[in-house]
Amino acid sequence: MPRIATIAALIAAAAVGWYLATRPPTAEAPKAESRPQPVVLRPAEARPMPVRLTAVGTVQALAVVPVRPRVEGEVVKVHFAEGDEVAEGAPLFSLDARAAEAARRQAEASLLRDRAQLERARADLARYTELLKVGSATQQKLEQATADAAVLEAAVKADQAAIDNARLAIEYAAIRAPVPGRTGAINAKLGSLARPTDALPMVTITRMRPVTVAFSVAESNLPRIRAALAAGAVEASVGSAADPALDVKGRLTFIDSAIDTQTGTIGLKATFANDDTSLWPGQFVTITLVLGTEAEAVTVPAEAVQTGQQGNYVFVPGADNRAELRPVTIDRIVDGVAVIAKGLAAGDKVVVEGQMRLAAGIAIAERGANPPAKP
Repeated sequence: MPRIATIAALIAAAAVGWYLATRPPTAEAPKAESRPQPVVLRPAEARPMPVRLTAVGTVQALAVVPVRPRVEGEVVKVHFAEGDEVAEGAPLFSLDARAAEAARRQAEASLLRDRAQLERARADLARYTELLKVGSATQQKLEQATADAAVLEAAVKADQAAIDNARLAIEYAAIRAPVPGRTGAINAKLGSLARPTDALPMVTITRMRPVTVAFSVAESNLPRIRAALAAGAVEASVGSAADPALDVKGRLTFIDSAIDTQTGTIGLKATFANDDTSLWPGQFVTITLVLGTEAEAVTVPAEAVQTGQQGNYVFVPGADNRAELRPVTIDRIVDGVAVIAKGLAAGDKVVVEGQMRLAAGIAIAERGANPPAKP
């Protein structure tokens, strides 16, 4: 019996093997990658596009002037409050000028005395000159009178210089704003002694109107910037992420005389009237230069451009409707539109939706697209 069971098992196994070998083949499930991926295609468009450069800049005041006394004196009056806007020539501090006034009066008295003596010396000189002609005076007397007159003339000049110096000291005791602007913290309080050698200035004035914005761009942009300046004024505008409402217009006014060899950038400055003081010295802003308009710029939506290890690229439909990777060079991005410098021509179709699921060689199928947003 065991032998009969073994023979039966072998016969059954042989029958199963024959069935598996002779049955018709079943269809394999389609591979996922063989199914076309739905994408949206859009042709690259040639159209006028503004030429803009955007960079991060810093607002700078045209003048930041520390106010220091030119003479030593006690502060007897402060004419402004911290943070006030002051005009050029506005009074800031008054120092005690009594010593200078006394020195002026003393110098004026000395001047009157020396002038009187000078008049007498000149009269003596004239008299001795006439007496010498008739032999009634000696040459020595004439020389002495000449010297006395010269000495007194010098004394009169010294007295006048002393008066001028005293008047200047009195003028310096009235400290005025050298430039218009906004005042900072007051370091010279009422009753304190102000000296020219003090470490801190009495106050610092920052000129708020106009201001400049300093920034840098890649040196490759320099020829385009110079060409725009040669054609006329270059418009500049600033904005700020911290203040979305900020939109101030100005113009490019400065190009540095040398390129920074370490960073490969060129320094620029734009000037803004800043009448409403919306720009504050030290503030970080985003500045945009408008260098003109490119009449026939090849453009695609910025989201169509991908970035890989070899640089920027887009997907285009290739042979047999399979995705093809096309390297491109971006000149700039303006309002969500990428301007292509190299790699595409007007009319070339690119994938603008669905590109995140693509790789080179994957089959694609075009579907309807959402209408593009106007830049």
